[in-house]
This record gives sequence, structure tokens and C-alpha cells, in this order.
Amino acid sequence: MHPYQSQIDRMWNLINLKVRASKNGFWIETVSLTYIILEIELRLLLTSKAGKQGKPLSSSVIDKCNYLKSLADLALEEEFINPNLYDEIISFNKIRSDMTHGLIQGRIEYPQLEDVCKSTSNIINKIQSLWLSITIGPEESR
Repeated sequence: MHPYQSQIDRMWNLINLKVRASKNGFWIETVSLTYIILEIELRLLLTSKAGKQGKPLSSSVIDKCNYLKSLADLALEEEFINPNLYDEIISFNKIRSDMTHGLIQGRIEYPQLEDVCKSTSNIINKIQSLWLSITIGPEESR
């Protein structure tokens, strides 16, 4: 069994919640779910593919990372992700934090959160494609 099997089992539910939140304009929920999904995707990548050591990392190493940034740092250091993807993850995390504080402090309005949410959803796909490549062939695209 995969060391993060329980997270894998919950993944589709989380993705469905994120899609529903986004469709309904629940931007704070969308960003929060994106953060959780990014953490899970990085954990799955780190345990499913070989990094610079030629093998996946053990869950005991990964579990020392409590936040998205520390997981991204580990993924970059162990060469699971490239610097560009790392920068996108870190940028999302900064935007997420700035968004929350900006909303609380009145520097931004709730409708402005939509752009933040829509600009970050592609990061999930980029990470997932590193450990779970899905190719759509002619039969699937009909």
C-alpha cells in the first residue's frame, strides 16, 4: 500500500470540492483546497518517482515537512521539480498568504480573489504530470 493511501483516497473528493467552490465563486475555499491538494501532490511525487538519489523518498523524510514551502524546498533540493515549478509553488503560497491578509486588512476586495484562484490551478496539473502522466489518445478524445 502507498504510504499516503488515505490521502490518495480523499483526493478526488478534495478535487470535486475545489471545482465546486470555484464554480460557485467561493474563492477562499478554492485557495485553501488548492493548498491542500498541492501538498498531497508533492507528497505523492516524492514517494512515486526517483529523485537525484535514484529512488523515491521515504515517508519518514517527507513527513518532517509540515508546510507546502518545506515540501517544495525538499522537492527542489532532491531534483523532483525544476526551479521554474518551484517558483510557481512559492509564488502561489505568497499570493495565498497576501490574499488572506489583504482581505482581512481591507487592501483587496473579495471579487479580486477570483484572478488569484484561476491563475494557480495549473500548478496542480504540472506536479501531477510529473508522477502520473496521463496521455489522451485518439479514442479518448472523441
